[in-house]
Amino acid sequence: MKTTTLVTLLFILVSIVGRAQESELYKFLVSIPGTEVKKVDSSAFKEFYVVMLPQLVDHNNKAGAQFKQRIYVGHQDFASPTVMETEGYSAGNINGYVQSEPTRILNANQLYVEHRYFGASAPTPLDWKYLTAEQDAGDYHYIRTLFGKIYTGKWIATGVSKGGQTATEYKVYYPEDMDVTIPYVAPINYRRLDKRIDRHFNTVGTPECRAHIRKIQDYWMQNKKELLPKYEEYCTKVGFKFNLMPAEEAYDYSVLEFPFSFWQYHANCDKLPDLSSTTADKMVKYLVRIVSPYWYTDAVEAFSPANYQFYTQLGYYEYDEKPFRKYLKKEDYPNSAFVPKGVDIEWDNSYIKKLKKFMRSEPQHMIYIYGEADPWGATAAKIKPGTGSLKEVMKGGTHGANIGSLSPEQKKEVYQALNQWLGTKLEIPVE
Repeated sequence: MKTTTLVTLLFILVSIVGRAQESELYKFLVSIPGTEVKKVDSSAFKEFYVVMLPQLVDHNNKAGAQFKQRIYVGHQDFASPTVMETEGYSAGNINGYVQSEPTRILNANQLYVEHRYFGASAPTPLDWKYLTAEQDAGDYHYIRTLFGKIYTGKWIATGVSKGGQTATEYKVYYPEDMDVTIPYVAPINYRRLDKRIDRHFNTVGTPECRAHIRKIQDYWMQNKKELLPKYEEYCTKVGFKFNLMPAEEAYDYSVLEFPFSFWQYHANCDKLPDLSSTTADKMVKYLVRIVSPYWYTDAVEAFSPANYQFYTQLGYYEYDEKPFRKYLKKEDYPNSAFVPKGVDIEWDNSYIKKLKKFMRSEPQHMIYIYGEADPWGATAAKIKPGTGSLKEVMKGGTHGANIGSLSPEQKKEVYQALNQWLGTKLEIPVE
C-alpha cells in the first residue's frame, strides 16, 4: 500500500516538474487546436520544433476543409526579429541546423514554411483550384497573425527562386504584414511564356561563349546515334529509370534544356568542354551533370504542383526546337508536359495584373537579389533607385546569388537598408 502511494506521488511530482519545464513557446504551440508539435535538437537555435499547423484549404471559406502545413520553427528570443522563409516547394526533412541568410545576419527567429500542396503539406483530396497565389498568401498571413502574438519584434519575409516568387505573392496581397521582404532570384514573369527569358540567351556572356554552347548542343544532336545508348547506360548505372518517357525523349529534353541550366547554375564558360579533345563518354557524363535526368523520371511528379502554378498564374519558359528539328522525334518538347496528369490547365492572368500594379506602385522595404547570368534574372523586378526598395544584381552571378556574394558597395546598401527599416545596428561587413 505504501509502495503504491509512493509511486503515485512520484508520478504526480514528475508530471508537475515536466509541465513547469515546458517552455513558453512549446506551451503556445501545443495550445493551437489540432496542431502537431515535435521538438528537435538544434545547435543553431535555442529551441527548434517541427510543427504541423491546421490551415484552411480555401481562406475565403472559414468553415471549409483544412490541411496541415509543415513549419520548422527555430526560436531565439520573443523580442528578436522573426524571419519567415516562404518555401516554393517541399521543405524536405531538414534538421535544426538550417538557417536562411537573413536569419543568420539578424540572429533571428525563423519560421521555415513548406508550400501548400507539396511534401507533407498536401490537402486530401487535391483540389487544384485552391492552389493559387491568393491562397498561398493566405497561408502566410494566417501564420503571421498567429505567431505575431508571441513574436513581438520586427518581421522579415524571404524566399529563394520560386520561394522568392511566393514571398512576393505574400507582399502583393498583404503589403503591411512584413517590415522587410527579401526575395532571392525571384522571377517576376508577366506572361505565361515571358519572351524576356528567350532574349536573355542572345545577350548573356560573350558571343564566343554563346557560340560554343550551340556547338555543344549540335554535337549532342548530330552524334545522338552513338551517344544515346551511352546516355541510357550511364543513367541506368547511376539509378535513373525512364518510366515517365523514353530515354531518347529525355535525352532530347536535356539537350534543349542545356543553355538554361548552364546559365542558371554554372555560367563558367572556361569550364565548357573542348570538343576537339573530348570523348563521347565524357560528353554524356557532362550532359548528365549539367541537366539531371531526374527531371525526366517519375520522381519529378513531386514537382507537378509547381508546374501547375507556372502554367496557370506564375509563368515559365519553353524551348526553341527549330535549330534541331531534323534530329528530334517529336514536333514539340513543352515543359507544360509536366503539369499534373489529367488536370485542365487554363491561364489566369488575374494575379499578373495585380502583380504589375503592385510593382508599379513603388513597393516599400523590399530587397531583390539576382545573378546577372541567371535566366530568371531576365524577368527581374524593376525597382527604381530611391523609391523605398532595392534591387542588387551580382555581377556574373547565377541562381545561387545572395547577399554574401554581392560587392562591398552592394552589401553596404543592403545592410544600411536593413538598419534603417528594422531599427537594427548591424555592422557592415568589411572586406
